Amino acid sequence: MNQPLVSPSTRRKFLHQSVATVGALSAPSVFARDTIRIGYVSPRTGPFAPFAEADEYILQGVRKALANGLRIGGKTYAVEIVARDDQSREDRASNLAGELINKHGVDLMLSQGALTVVGVSQQCELAGVPSVSTMTPWQAWMFPLKSDPGKGFKHAFHFFWGIEDIGNVYTDIWSDLRTNKKVGMVWSNDVPGNAFGDPKLGLPAQFAAAGYSTVEVGRFPVGADDFSTHIQAFKRDGVEIVTGLFNPPEWATFVRQSAQMGFKPKVATVAKALLFPGGVAALGASAEGMSTEIWWTPRYPFTSSLTQQTAAQLAEGYTSATRRDWTQPIGVVHALFETGIAALRASGDPKNPEKVSEALRTLKLQTVIGHLDFANSGIKNVSKMRVVGGQWSVGQGGKPEIFITHNKTAPEIPVQRAFNLLKG
Repeated sequence: MNQPLVSPSTRRKFLHQSVATVGALSAPSVFARDTIRIGYVSPRTGPFAPFAEADEYILQGVRKALANGLRIGGKTYAVEIVARDDQSREDRASNLAGELINKHGVDLMLSQGALTVVGVSQQCELAGVPSVSTMTPWQAWMFPLKSDPGKGFKHAFHFFWGIEDIGNVYTDIWSDLRTNKKVGMVWSNDVPGNAFGDPKLGLPAQFAAAGYSTVEVGRFPVGADDFSTHIQAFKRDGVEIVTGLFNPPEWATFVRQSAQMGFKPKVATVAKALLFPGGVAALGASAEGMSTEIWWTPRYPFTSSLTQQTAAQLAEGYTSATRRDWTQPIGVVHALFETGIAALRASGDPKNPEKVSEALRTLKLQTVIGHLDFANSGIKNVSKMRVVGGQWSVGQGGKPEIFITHNKTAPEIPVQRAFNLLKG
């Protein structure tokens, strides 16, 4: 006998009613007031674990800020955050999202990860659960979900930079340098790398429009340990600027082989590989002068809307608590929770998914990473985040430090020092 179909929103409403009934019958009186449940999915382990390195510190701070609950629409709600590790696997992230929706009845889903947020957002869109994701270019989130900037979604939202923003940062860095404007490109053969390297929608077209000629000999497989073909082509064609998308070990291999083959570019501006101090420190003195986009640093002149910490205080707190260097994703993940909490507050009814989603759709918020605006980005369901250009310097003792050198893309973020060409 066929069972009647039940819509995701009806099923979710039933789950909430069931949870509320059981809670009222069995929970102590201290838990009798309504509880907002927030799901959080991130890559705590696996190859993308560095992006979630600060999760425990951030969650501790958010939970402390919410310890007395949230006052919304005349009610005080307790807040429960249910965090899960997707192990850097897209299938696991999707399954965890389903579990958090159906078993835990979350009112809001937050997620971060370069390759795992698409499945989480998809589950939430199907189930009618408001969600916010980050840590991957908006194109690599929206297009796999089969939408476009003019269409968007009912319940899935995202904030991050776009590939066009990285192109603007890179050309800002290069614009006033004395080079021959020949750019050697090295893109990984995966979703982000193919998006960056797309001839029409990616960076090649943007570089060409800015007056740069490009040299490319093909994508490399993730985990590659030989870039000699790329380097030979760059030497032959007189490339003076190198760019691409690398994991830290891949970039270390490229740098080592370039030195062995006598390839000495004037500029090396690459994505991902130069995000984390540990990966840069492993390069030793050769990291001096390498450049990249900056998502966030303690030098950002912004304050958290949730904990009232400045960017500097957030970074100092992490370093003090863990004895580890701050990393750029700290600010972004913290802003993810700022965004979710702000939407719940603005909704007037955090238990109503339509009202929470509508609050996200019109949300404008000043965060520890800067201004987020979902209403006026020109891309439905997406807010851009601020991104500037920076350069690494290796100080005494070999400890690397990144400095903001270019801010045309975000003038409110102050420049720290002038840019220097790589030493030949």
